[in-house]
Amino acid sequence: MEAALRGHDAACANQSAASANGTQPASVTDVTYCQFWSIVYNDVVLHVSIVLILVFFSFSLVVNVYLLLGLEHSEALSWQPRYMLLKNLVVSDLLQTLTMAPSALYCLFYCQMLRFSGWCLAQLFMATLAIITSLLTVFFMALERYVYICHGIHYLSIMTNVRMYICLVLIWMLALFVATTRIILVMSGQPRFGQNAPGFVCEPGVVQVQLTFKLRFEIFNKATMVTFLLLAVFVFSFSYGRMYQEARQALQPFQQDNACARRTVAFYLGIFFLQLIPSFFKFVTMFHEEADFHLFVVLLVLVPPCINPLAYGYRNMEVHQALKHLCGFRVSVRPLVSVGTLSVSVPSPEAAE
Repeated sequence: MEAALRGHDAACANQSAASANGTQPASVTDVTYCQFWSIVYNDVVLHVSIVLILVFFSFSLVVNVYLLLGLEHSEALSWQPRYMLLKNLVVSDLLQTLTMAPSALYCLFYCQMLRFSGWCLAQLFMATLAIITSLLTVFFMALERYVYICHGIHYLSIMTNVRMYICLVLIWMLALFVATTRIILVMSGQPRFGQNAPGFVCEPGVVQVQLTFKLRFEIFNKATMVTFLLLAVFVFSFSYGRMYQEARQALQPFQQDNACARRTVAFYLGIFFLQLIPSFFKFVTMFHEEADFHLFVVLLVLVPPCINPLAYGYRNMEVHQALKHLCGFRVSVRPLVSVGTLSVSVPSPEAAE
């Protein structure tokens, strides 16, 4: 603890001296170290952060594990295309939670920095794999709902089990490619192993500070982030925009307004933007290495795994029935409308719920 305090005082003293001098800016290392310890030794920020991360961590584990068990024990839902994607989303969310939360809690509980080592690279790899898999799964879930609503008659012929397995393999292969490329770029940038990393998780911003040559790693991260942001905007705009148009066209002969369709589309667009907030915030702050940004990014990344099971799983009547069966409750199963009928007579993307 005394050594930590001395490090804090030295880093903040260097930052203050450089700022007062005005002729030479403080180094990135001094700034990040000073702000890291300023967060750790601020009792209010420290306790609030620990409570929030514990709440997100516990809630995410409970709801995602419960939902995954319900889907696995339901023979009727287990092999449907929609719920195959939902199970993949639950697995990636669990991986994301288990990768990010324990590391942040350890640093906050023990007031210690991360040690840049092979374990840190492993965490970077797993976090990249989980986040990208989660984003890609949400993209494909939006496309699946588009096919279900706008091409319902051909839904079963389009969304076959073989194509769904190919889709899931592509999701994980693309995520593995991005994660592996990041590790290769880190190793080629002459990393300084054994040093303290002023952050709470080994995310790209923390790792980048530990590289001697970081230009290629930085360019790859920015290019990847921009590509996924643009792809996300395109996929969701196309999918839910077409579903809403389909709903309006179905009601035009009756001169009625489908308010339910608007609410459904607005709801899923809100969930979609919630998925992108961590990536968008990280992209905006990639030009700054402040530790308080790193802590805020950790909190933002832990939010989607808590929201996804509620938005895509628990709101669905079939999932409700599967979860009640898992707990031993008897429920009356309502007759399901055929897919062909949905594509013609159901005017809104309400089925996406």
